[in-house]
Amino acid sequence: MIIDCHQHLPELKEGRTLEDSKRELLQELKRSRVDYAILIPDNTPTSEIGSLDEVLRLAENDRRLFVMGTIDVQRNKEPHIRKLDELFRTGRIVAVKIFPGHDTTYPTDRRLLPVYDLCVKYDSPIVIHTGASSNNSKAAKYNDPKHIIKIAARFPTLKIVIAHYFYPEVEYCYELTRSYENIHFDISGLTDKEVIEETGLDKIKKVLTLTASERPNNVLFGTDYAMCSIKKHIELIESLAISRELKDMIFSKNSISAFNLKLK
Repeated sequence: MIIDCHQHLPELKEGRTLEDSKRELLQELKRSRVDYAILIPDNTPTSEIGSLDEVLRLAENDRRLFVMGTIDVQRNKEPHIRKLDELFRTGRIVAVKIFPGHDTTYPTDRRLLPVYDLCVKYDSPIVIHTGASSNNSKAAKYNDPKHIIKIAARFPTLKIVIAHYFYPEVEYCYELTRSYENIHFDISGLTDKEVIEETGLDKIKKVLTLTASERPNNVLFGTDYAMCSIKKHIELIESLAISRELKDMIFSKNSISAFNLKLK
């Protein structure tokens, strides 16, 4: 079984609808033999990858698709937190993602504390975008793991997922976070050509192998589709010098546990 815990709808193009994007995504899931996916909306009201409301509507009644909530605390925080609470309560979202770097906020921003409380309340992860950005040289300063470990220490029961392993500084991220049992990692984006060129494939494999061996429950399979290849991410996990049992945990079991997925 394969569960992709980090996916987006394909971007809208002229003459296409979100329903077209969903059909393209489902075709790719079937082609790649991915059984379930967690969709991540944008945290803006209008987006080419779908807003929270749009993605919730598209995923409704589709057993293969789960949804993360998203929030931008720079805009209209309080009503949106109440909305996330209701979505958690009714089982319509399985996590919340924040976008430091895309947004000019740090994970330690006090406006995010109610979001972390909400995730603890529902035993659901907070997923944090990390890493460099080709179009914003200052992005990584907002999502540096040195900020994330402060949240991990303050909220020891909060499940934190570091997306993209803070590429290209994957070794730095590994060393800084290795003692925090509540920090998980999804591998999304790590097979992107630009990421490999900046980080080094051998370095990526080394860090993932160490993390899976030391914390077998904390590595999650994600791809960042449609921006990145599902096939290449599957090949990355299969190439690691770890046991079949560990690979199976990464491909599905760890996500089931971390996101409390109820599979049908």
